[in-house]
Amino acid sequence: MSITSKPVVWAASALALGLGVEPAIAQSTDPNSGATVDALVVSGNRQVDTPSDTIKRRAPGVVDSITARDIARLPDTTLAEALDRVVGVSSDKFTQTSEAGSTTVRGFDARYNSMDIDGNPIWFTSQNNRGAQLAIFPASIVNQVNVFKTVTPDQDANAVGGHISLRTLRAFDGGSKPYLSLGARVGAYDQDGSGGQGGPSYRFYGAGKTTFGAEGKFGAVLGFDSQRTRNFDRYVAVDGYSQVSGSDQVNGGVYQGKYDKDIRRNAAYGKLEARANDRLYAFLSANVFDEHTKQYLQRSGVYIYQTSGRTTDYSNGKANFNKAVGQTKEYDYDIKRQAAVLGGGVDYQLGARGVLALRGNYTDYDYDVDLRYPETFQMSGLSGSYDVSGDRPSASVSTTGFGDPANWVYRNTSASYQQFQRLSDKVYALRADYDFNSGHSARGLGFKAGAAWTRLDRDYDQAQDNYKLPTGMTLRLSQVAPAGSSVADNSAMENDWSAFWAAMRSNGVLTRDDQATADYRLTEDVTSGYASMSFTGDRYRLLTGLRYEHTRFDNDTADIINGVTKAATRHRGYDNWLPNAQASFDVTDKLRLRAAFTKTLARADFSDFAMGRTTTLDSLGNPVIKGTNPNLNPRQSTNYDLAAEYYFQDGFASIGVFRKDLHEETFTQRTQQFDAAGVAILTEEVPLNTGAARVKGLEVSLVKRRFESLPGLLKGLGFNANYTYLDGRWDVVFTDGTRRGVDGLRNQPRWLANVMVSYDAGPLDLNLAWRLRGRTFTGTFGTSAEKDVWIDRYEQLDLQANFVVRHGLRLFAEARNLTNQDWRQTTGATDVVAQAVNPGRSYFVGVKYRY
Repeated sequence: MSITSKPVVWAASALALGLGVEPAIAQSTDPNSGATVDALVVSGNRQVDTPSDTIKRRAPGVVDSITARDIARLPDTTLAEALDRVVGVSSDKFTQTSEAGSTTVRGFDARYNSMDIDGNPIWFTSQNNRGAQLAIFPASIVNQVNVFKTVTPDQDANAVGGHISLRTLRAFDGGSKPYLSLGARVGAYDQDGSGGQGGPSYRFYGAGKTTFGAEGKFGAVLGFDSQRTRNFDRYVAVDGYSQVSGSDQVNGGVYQGKYDKDIRRNAAYGKLEARANDRLYAFLSANVFDEHTKQYLQRSGVYIYQTSGRTTDYSNGKANFNKAVGQTKEYDYDIKRQAAVLGGGVDYQLGARGVLALRGNYTDYDYDVDLRYPETFQMSGLSGSYDVSGDRPSASVSTTGFGDPANWVYRNTSASYQQFQRLSDKVYALRADYDFNSGHSARGLGFKAGAAWTRLDRDYDQAQDNYKLPTGMTLRLSQVAPAGSSVADNSAMENDWSAFWAAMRSNGVLTRDDQATADYRLTEDVTSGYASMSFTGDRYRLLTGLRYEHTRFDNDTADIINGVTKAATRHRGYDNWLPNAQASFDVTDKLRLRAAFTKTLARADFSDFAMGRTTTLDSLGNPVIKGTNPNLNPRQSTNYDLAAEYYFQDGFASIGVFRKDLHEETFTQRTQQFDAAGVAILTEEVPLNTGAARVKGLEVSLVKRRFESLPGLLKGLGFNANYTYLDGRWDVVFTDGTRRGVDGLRNQPRWLANVMVSYDAGPLDLNLAWRLRGRTFTGTFGTSAEKDVWIDRYEQLDLQANFVVRHGLRLFAEARNLTNQDWRQTTGATDVVAQAVNPGRSYFVGVKYRY
């Protein structure tokens, strides 16, 4: 939906609703506040760029941040990439590519966490789970991002790992002075896109603010970002191993190929703001995001059988093979995401120390995916050798004619298909908060209470067109591959496959699968209320509170019962009470200790409760039900935190330990009901709340923006480093009810580290960022550890150099992924490579202007 198409409707929605930004209250729990004790209603920060140590010190709990100034020193272009620099946070890849898509906080992936932009709750998820897809947000939109590790009673409780709060620029940040920031860059990758995806990559962005009217009581903010990247990932994979006498031998496909990517992102945002006598602040905000991604996974290789003498002479990861089958695999995705977020609100001072904040917002989000999968082309009777002993598995085929596409014949046993996924979300939110003397600068007794309502209206539809050739018809790869191409170097696969689909439409038989059990309509209401009390002295702060959330959903989908599709309607509601207690104590003016006890939750994934079910009959005529479970409870976590923070000029040092105990984790399990004779009269294979998880962790940070005490040119040095250790345990439940402990949660690294060094002297500004990540569990597990899949240790080195041409104007050059390391998944008894993806290095030059 275009924001310009319905301005009157959306403006009215913004005025009537309004959860646009966090309450702008000096004596609130908002760490963004830069006000003095005298001002209760605050319209902006004292500075346009609030340092991360200031944000951390003012926060009521454990918070870590990254700001616009930090991001400007990095080559990161999306929010998902930027958050990878924050202690305790790691980015997760999108659809097997090297692109950062979502984030894991303290070992819990995106489905366990919540997010807002200027207070607007964000739902930018897939059809399957609640994890926000953060790549849609350009990094330039960020004024600051705060990751709340210990949420307070007024925040969304769906935050087991944490809550991510993105704050954009406000008109009154830094006072009434105008502000303008512009930038542009252009560059290329070592691996520029192939298959029609080639061309330069670029980015243009800007943001500005101004005040106007009598005494500057009105303000406006406008910002934009437009970027495009075109490159490919080198891709190798082995999709099957068998464990033989302690070794891992190939029993599946060994593939090579490329993952072509063409990604366009556009964003615009704006605010209109007003203030009056430090007693009133009002605003309207609008954010529009548009992302279009085209991805082509194009690979070919050989399917090797480990049994029946078809693998011989195995030694140290190398073997010969015979009677193997050559196979192609191609998937291409056309992904479109569009979102508009409108908000508005008013803060009004009541009495000497009270503020009433009213908020509302409306979000319109569409996520469309078109997936095309051509059934494989094959060539049989292949011989050769393979080598999986190194970082990139390979197979060498000795059979004559392997590279000739004319020898590859289309397998017509299964259909080629085009799948269409359409997701539409509309989110409405209302909120009211009353704050009495509870902010970071307050003294004495404070009180805060509020209520909120959030509605998600979701509509998901999935359908699939299947194509099969008539029996007896032969199609060869040479008929659809580029002229002169070869399978041996994968060039036969590197095209847009338009010739293949033209052949299927002309000659194939089309059948439509409506996939009714995948479709669903969902209305989910979360009504919440909270109350908290605080007591603040010169050196201490105590906060205790209770949050209540009532969740209710109405769900329409379809069940297939004995082959007949029938409409299904479900209704359910549940309640959660979530206590919260946090305390801080200043041992000295520089040393602060913190402690927290909180309870949080993570509601069930949509794919576990909202989609349909299939019922068949067993041999005795009794029902067997497979699918979703509308009676799932949310996963619930009990959290403990201890932290120490030491502040000094231009920086801080901090250390924290935490523990999270999660219960009612969800796994699909088979249950049966028996009659008196012991005969199973009902079998269900549905998700149940039978699992559990636990994470213990350590977070350490050291930030020194500038070493002013050092002599001469050394004053320009800056340092920012953090380290995270995570000890996770996931108690998984298999379909038959057996259990196994896995030493990691889904997308949980063993450890994380960042080291960033800056040097700013005269016209030169250099920034080096080193990102390291320990072994990470993917979430794919088997009945034994040999079947688990892990991501290997990974590191990335980025560099940016700036040269000041004149005041406010800079030229810059940057390089990303100088280490050029593969993103490797490993498995088996000896950690052999299951998949390796490499995006190559990238190089950009550009210009920045700031006024």
